[in-house]
Amino acid sequence: MATAASPVKIACIQMDIVEGNKNANLEKAEKLIREACGNGAGLIVLPETFNSGFFMDSRCEAFQIAEAVPEGGSTQMLIRLAKEFSVYICGSLLERVGSDVFNAGVLVGPDGYIGKYRKLHPCEDEVYFAEPGDLGIPVFHTPIGRIGLCVCLDAYYPEVFRIQALQGADIVCCMFNSSDVQETRHLPAPIHTLVPALCMANAVSNHIFTVCCDRVGRGHASIHGNKYAGQSAIISPWGGPLSGIASDEEETILYADVDLCDARRKNYHPTNSRLAVRRTDVYSADLGYDPKKYPRQ
Repeated sequence: MATAASPVKIACIQMDIVEGNKNANLEKAEKLIREACGNGAGLIVLPETFNSGFFMDSRCEAFQIAEAVPEGGSTQMLIRLAKEFSVYICGSLLERVGSDVFNAGVLVGPDGYIGKYRKLHPCEDEVYFAEPGDLGIPVFHTPIGRIGLCVCLDAYYPEVFRIQALQGADIVCCMFNSSDVQETRHLPAPIHTLVPALCMANAVSNHIFTVCCDRVGRGHASIHGNKYAGQSAIISPWGGPLSGIASDEEETILYADVDLCDARRKNYHPTNSRLAVRRTDVYSADLGYDPKKYPRQ
């Protein structure tokens, strides 16, 4: 079993995605990954559906853009770059499994494919083309630390973070396509999305690092034309954004040098551990989650 090593530079890639243009998105993602590697990144996080965006108006469109994991071209590109630069990379894409489509978070590293997490809670129209995830809530043990994945709406469910923390996760990498809801949800300026707040709250509640990686740009005008919110962040186990909060408009790469072991040091504090001092005489210790039901991927 791998133990956490230190330090590692996290790179959070906030990119503008050309919806439906897989070639353009993969070319841009590769360019930005190479830039992050050139700046010393060891763990790189991409947004949700980084290779396609959420342009789908039908199940047929989703099925056509979906790929096998890890055999598909998008995952193979990540594997190639991870091996070339000896880094860890995660991002979400639509995965095709037989006649089903899942929104899958994929993790690769210097030795190739590591595993995947399938989004548990499809969001809004996604329920019409994607299946709910069936791989549980895995935590992947790597030489740089224990890495959990989370895709978009799943971050609204604190159980996802808590279950990963209970399995020893040092960091949860969250991938979003979060719309700018400042006007419709009456958020105060300059808040354009609640997802950084969700990741900050779950970081401090579980004493883990979290990464909130969102996209920017505007969606396919013929379908919804959403403006995407950006405001990505890399967050410490105390809930503070180590990198600041990114803008809601610009492509950018956020960086933070961290010791992932800090997540475990905080959780073993004798009097101030969010996990150790839980009242498990009042509520279930494990939230009813049985990891034995889900084989490692």
